[in-house]
Amino acid sequence: MKNFVFLIDNGIELKEQKIIASGMMEAVNKIKEVKKQLLNDQQENSKIIFKGVIYENAY
Repeated sequence: MKNFVFLIDNGIELKEQKIIASGMMEAVNKIKEVKKQLLNDQQENSKIIFKGVIYENAY
């Protein structure tokens, strides 16, 4: 499993969201669900930017 790191920018603050997934497609689907929840809660448009991947046991 890998940690995919995304930045969520709503114009006011920048949050870092880590998604645990086995691949990029799974991570993208999970971050889309997070974005839907944010839109329902805040009613504001947010930008999502991919920051990188953290590999487990990479030493």
